[in-house]
Amino acid sequence: MDKEFKKLKRRSKSGEDLNDLRRYLRYDLGTHKATKLQQAGIGKTRTLLNDEVAKAHGYKLFIELDKHSKRLGSSATKRLRFLTVLHSTEDLYGDDVLEAAKTLSGNITSILNKVSYSGLWSRGTIELEVVNLEILRKISANTDSEARKLNVLESLRPILDGDIDGLHVRKLKDNATRVLVHNHSVIDLGADYEANEIKLRKLLNRTYPKAYQVELKNLFRNRTTAKNLEAIAKYVTKGGNETLRYNAGFGRDLGSDLEAKIWRKGSGKKARRGETVEDERGLTVGEVQRLNELYRSLMDTRTDRRGYLVATTG
Repeated sequence: MDKEFKKLKRRSKSGEDLNDLRRYLRYDLGTHKATKLQQAGIGKTRTLLNDEVAKAHGYKLFIELDKHSKRLGSSATKRLRFLTVLHSTEDLYGDDVLEAAKTLSGNITSILNKVSYSGLWSRGTIELEVVNLEILRKISANTDSEARKLNVLESLRPILDGDIDGLHVRKLKDNATRVLVHNHSVIDLGADYEANEIKLRKLLNRTYPKAYQVELKNLFRNRTTAKNLEAIAKYVTKGGNETLRYNAGFGRDLGSDLEAKIWRKGSGKKARRGETVEDERGLTVGEVQRLNELYRSLMDTRTDRRGYLVATTG
């Protein structure tokens, strides 16, 4: 990225032009996350984009989850579920991302409190992930996971109403880069877990009826409950785009595998004479800066900087 940035700097007529150009630059393939943050001017950020900050917040969440699990004893495996809710996709540079996060948090809290007389106990997070529909379209033919994510994101794009030449039209808002506002939570279904799970699924699907918008599943059977909860706590506090790259599927991607898929689709660039290669699947400098701004605003809605937290006491 430094080489390209120097070229732009020579061409730039003003500092304002330079900063504007820099927003659109992509990092070189293989650039370390800490270096990306430094090059974006936020190397010392205290948001979840910083791995050390994410680690501390993940550990705090794990302690809360583990403490509750130990109170449940042997019934934890039967009662605990991992919930994912995909709320909406929003304009990365618009004003609706934080409002959507607030709405999602309220929806989850309201639904969990309606399931039983005392409500359900839960701990989870609101996560903001930058997604790129154009890149997903290029590689979506490779696996069901990629095609499924593209279809879900397309279905979550808002529909704009308007008039053109006196005719009422409805069209999808077609910003290639958007923010997926979603929730991950660990839910304790309570002693009456079978009946409560049925009620919970009905309430969730009533609010979020689109395909794949809601996933409610058991913890992994081949791990201890503590190991499950530790992995979940780390995952849900990773800061959306874990390595500041677009994820082609839901969850964590195998970087080398995804890189091969992109190159096969013709969107990779060939390196010649030892030159670095632009990371086609990496967020731009501007997108990293904006994601950091959004997380900072979200985190600062609580004095303990856990404004992303979604918690019910049951």
